[in-house]
Amino acid sequence: MIIDVLSESDKYILLNKEFKFVFDYIKQNDLKNMECGIHELKGKEIYFNLQEYKTKPIQKLEAHKKYIDIQVVITGEEYMGYTNISNTSIIEEYNEEKDVMFLSGTPDKIKTDNKSFLIFYPEDAHMPALSIKEPQNVKKAIFKILIK
Repeated sequence: MIIDVLSESDKYILLNKEFKFVFDYIKQNDLKNMECGIHELKGKEIYFNLQEYKTKPIQKLEAHKKYIDIQVVITGEEYMGYTNISNTSIIEEYNEEKDVMFLSGTPDKIKTDNKSFLIFYPEDAHMPALSIKEPQNVKKAIFKILIK
């Protein structure tokens, strides 16, 4: 898992050839005023889901196998739970079609807002959309990069 501020995103473009494409897209587009839903950038190889929701005190811990996530909060702020998948146990088996499995475990909480981004690899179990103090509205882009 990687967390940093968007202004430092260029430091990570050598980790994956598609990271530069995604970070350039984030910088060059007004995600705040885009419609929510799935936006394909390179078909199923790179796309993002733009979501609006209210944060909650608890969510499901999840992990993926086929895609790397780059998550960017556009408005609002939330805690993101994180732990290595080795610290968890499976409560819902992997769904290949949805590329998700649900896990039990105790994640650490990381505060994230519109200045930061998080990168999650398959070994990174994460619990999104957690309330900081009270539930609040958040708009977030979840970029998916197919692992090749």
